Amino acid sequence: MRTQILSMGMVSVFALAAPAFGAAPVVAPFTLNAENFVASTTDTVQVWLGTGGNPDGFVQIRKVTSVDAFPLGTRTSVTPEFLGNYAAAGINRAGFDLVTFNTVLDGSQIRFRPDVGTNGWHYNFGAMPASNSWVSLLTPVFDPTWSDVMATANGWTQEPGAPSFATLFSSVGWIEARFDNPGPTSALIGVDNVRLVPAPSAAAAGLLGLALVSRRRRR
Repeated sequence: MRTQILSMGMVSVFALAAPAFGAAPVVAPFTLNAENFVASTTDTVQVWLGTGGNPDGFVQIRKVTSVDAFPLGTRTSVTPEFLGNYAAAGINRAGFDLVTFNTVLDGSQIRFRPDVGTNGWHYNFGAMPASNSWVSLLTPVFDPTWSDVMATANGWTQEPGAPSFATLFSSVGWIEARFDNPGPTSALIGVDNVRLVPAPSAAAAGLLGLALVSRRRRR
């Protein structure tokens, strides 16, 4: 299936590979298993499938037959690469790949919490139509040390009782792909390639700048 790239706020150049300069992205490709991602809500049933992803394996989540419209999701709170101090690691984008099959979603979020008992912050990619094609969702560039005012102005939502944006991203304990289903209906969703994207280091950015200058001079 054709993969569509959706990047909120700017053109995406992420291609699920290490960038030319700087640290490589952290990616859970679900190739062999669910990689410690589990159902994140009581309405979610999760299974791992070895084919049909973007590519190969992926996590499929569906809604428990219910009368409510509680969110669905998949999360990890035990995989070290996805946790800890994002500012120190230089993380400045996050996202995942999504296929909705026959499900219409009111909202699709990348969500972070300090721990299982505390709310956090999320970025909402918005409503998603039913589709059998994978889409790649990636946040705009963010600064993990932002003030709450700056984070909110850039599209992030602070949940009730959550710590400040900077405090959360100095000690992330939970990452989640979370979805709002519009009512007491069945739902089937696929998630693949949950990822964190680090900014190039200052030295790498400098090397890139020198390379561009050198290229211009040779023309």
